[in-house]
Amino acid sequence: MSTSETYLSDEEIAEFIRETKAEPQYFYGDEGHEYGVCPFITFYVYHDDAQFLSLCDKMIDIHRRLERMIDSPYRKVWKDATETWFEAGDKRLPTDLRAEARKALDRGKEFWVRATDMDSPLASARWAIDAQVTNCSAMDYTTLKITFRHSWYVEHRREWREFVLACLHLLEPEQCYSGFEIGNTATGVMGAYESDVMERICADHFYGLDIDHPGDMGFQYHRNEKGWVNPARLGAGLRTPTWGFLLSPHWFDKLGLDELRLYEGLNDARIRIEALPRGSDGRTSYWIELGDLSLYPVEDGVPELPVIANRLIRPVRCDDLNLLSLDPWDDDPNPRFDFQSGPRWMGRFDEGSDWPTPERRAPRPPSASAPGKKGATSMNQQKSKAWK
Repeated sequence: MSTSETYLSDEEIAEFIRETKAEPQYFYGDEGHEYGVCPFITFYVYHDDAQFLSLCDKMIDIHRRLERMIDSPYRKVWKDATETWFEAGDKRLPTDLRAEARKALDRGKEFWVRATDMDSPLASARWAIDAQVTNCSAMDYTTLKITFRHSWYVEHRREWREFVLACLHLLEPEQCYSGFEIGNTATGVMGAYESDVMERICADHFYGLDIDHPGDMGFQYHRNEKGWVNPARLGAGLRTPTWGFLLSPHWFDKLGLDELRLYEGLNDARIRIEALPRGSDGRTSYWIELGDLSLYPVEDGVPELPVIANRLIRPVRCDDLNLLSLDPWDDDPNPRFDFQSGPRWMGRFDEGSDWPTPERRAPRPPSASAPGKKGATSMNQQKSKAWK
């Protein structure tokens, strides 16, 4: 696409929003750059350099387990040694990922496991994985991001939840988020202009949309000798939760919580809280699910459960989080987040918020629940759009 032209017309936006409401993972865009709203989960892991190989092994184990679960085989797989994407099954791909991890350690480089079920890594996927074990643990989180197929999830909720809890036990992340986003798992640190534009467009239509860019957001500052923290990165605070999120001991302490206050603050029968004892330090993290996975269309009103969770984490919320994967420029013809709209969006569940506009904002009736989509088992669609 051209970054000097409007990406989507009003008619195309209306069609995309309408089809996405009918079923997520409706993909739209140029060939090889199709984008859609996808379910995802991302783990942000804080560790020291001595845990590098151990984390590589854990990521490989998770990758292999996920391969046995997916119902749409990977088409593209990343070769870490040459930093190249290959067709799945290509003989040039390594067969021993653990040996590749040890080579990465010897070279002093990070280790990646990446795959997507699309023909292009620059497109949203039904299934994709992007695991990066950092070799710079003094600054970076190690991250694991997975896009999962919505129609599969609807039929396999229990299996998926067991998988997520197993990953949480294994990785013991400091932060973790799950919900809906414009799928970008396989794009890695490169980012995508089209994805940034789609995020800003969809944020006006879905309260339940999240924005997750591990390559840009995934920095922490625990060992900064001067105590400096970049307010635009997740090391500064938590992101506004939309569905699943983690309260690890680090953020639990910063919020001044104990278990009683946690359960009192999230006192709603639709909210599920899973206590996760940590083997590393004997403390407990809490995995929290806000009812069912939902996009919460704006016209249905402000959803109750994210409002409740937001009220709890508000003191440590990262309001100035950078939401762009690529830097803005003057005369950009397409909508994208900026320094004014970003904090407003982060606070969309606050009392007094007018997101997306005062005219369109309406409270959800107090007695209403926020059910997710059920029974959607049809194949997800793809649609390419020719540009003039």
